[in-house]
Amino acid sequence: MKQRDGKTFVELASAEQDAFLTAMEAGKVDLPNGVKGPGFFGLLLQNTMEGFFADPVYGGNKDMVSWRMLGFPGARYDYRDHVSKHNQPYPQPPVSIIGRPEWLGKGA
Repeated sequence: MKQRDGKTFVELASAEQDAFLTAMEAGKVDLPNGVKGPGFFGLLLQNTMEGFFADPVYGGNKDMVSWRMLGFPGARYDYRDHVSKHNQPYPQPPVSIIGRPEWLGKGA
């Protein structure tokens, strides 16, 4: 899809990409074939969040970066001893469904 000056989205500068997404969200941009900008933006945002917060085994959340950011323990079998400790960071690193990278010989 061409956007501005014959450039595709990926060829735009970061500020131009942000402006395009903002305009799409606000309903100022529609896509080909009658696709409404706000609807597509909502779907894009939903899928982006799902990928960013999902278990890394599915291809997103590389190195469990979003889980580390949130302090989420991941797929641990038990962290009940920490559930009632509000506003205290969880002391252990997150664990994926397939385990920790260092357990698999992939480093941290």
